[in-house]
Amino acid sequence: MTGIDLWLDRASGYATASWTALGSNAHLVVAEGARLQAVQAAAAELLDQVDRACSRFRPDSDLTRANAGAGGWVAVDPLLVAAVQAALTAAEQTEGLVDPTLGTVLAGWGYDRDLAQVQADPDGAAAGRDPAAIPAPVSGADWRQVQVDPDGGVLVPAGCAVDLGATGKAFAADLIAGSVPDLIGTALVVSLGGDVAVGVRSDDDDPPHWPVRVTEQPEQAAPAEQAGASVETVEIVGGGLATSTTTRRRWLRAGRPVHHLLDPRTRRPVDPIWRTATVAAQTCLAANTASTAAIILGEAAETWLADRDLAARLVGRDGRVLRCCGWPEGTTT
Repeated sequence: MTGIDLWLDRASGYATASWTALGSNAHLVVAEGARLQAVQAAAAELLDQVDRACSRFRPDSDLTRANAGAGGWVAVDPLLVAAVQAALTAAEQTEGLVDPTLGTVLAGWGYDRDLAQVQADPDGAAAGRDPAAIPAPVSGADWRQVQVDPDGGVLVPAGCAVDLGATGKAFAADLIAGSVPDLIGTALVVSLGGDVAVGVRSDDDDPPHWPVRVTEQPEQAAPAEQAGASVETVEIVGGGLATSTTTRRRWLRAGRPVHHLLDPRTRRPVDPIWRTATVAAQTCLAANTASTAAIILGEAAETWLADRDLAARLVGRDGRVLRCCGWPEGTTT
């Protein structure tokens, strides 16, 4: 798994579970092992609700309906409204660097199906597409034009499609961390594709310290990008930790390697200064927002993170590691 992997001393007595959700790996650790089954059931139900509301690739999702109805209001589940609002907040906080209206642009680069399908058939030949007919990555709308109705409505601007890939997993991790501990009665930590959120019971005055492994496994990266990969273990007590990277979610378009992290200013895959950015913040969503922005900002990332007092670990293309704003040395292996 790229980014953040959960690690626990097996003697701790905690209990763990792993499964697949939201097109990625879900990892869960609970402080009270006897409650694992109930916690996993609650978390899995929340993730299923998020998937049914927010997936860009499910034909029956609320997001698919909202995108299909671009240009007008579409009645949707309030969960999608909350997820879209979270994405718009991320866009506002980054002045559009994290842009949820790049769905059509991603599709133009070939990411118009589940990633495994894209990697197996990048130009869509098996689906009868003409590779030469793949549209250029363009978009005719601005994220500020997206509107939401808290009672259950979304307006996607004509000419674009909302994509929640940049914020959706972090939003879901925060949803689990914010609701399940009090519901089931145990502290927990959850990772969704490397987006980690810590859940603490409201009556817990001494929450656990969770050892978290920050790692790169760039098996899909170019050989030059693999140099200097390392594993560090740090401890977190609350909030969230998230990693963004250009070494995963890669495919070929017209024979050229591309990846999913787009720079909204150019509408092209980022040419990375940093191959990986890991950020700690008060929520997983805030951490994910900052880690994505850091990759896009490149050389300006360190100043941007310092201005916001966000601890971060940036890994350059050559494996150089830069620690920002108090990111600890950790235990390196």
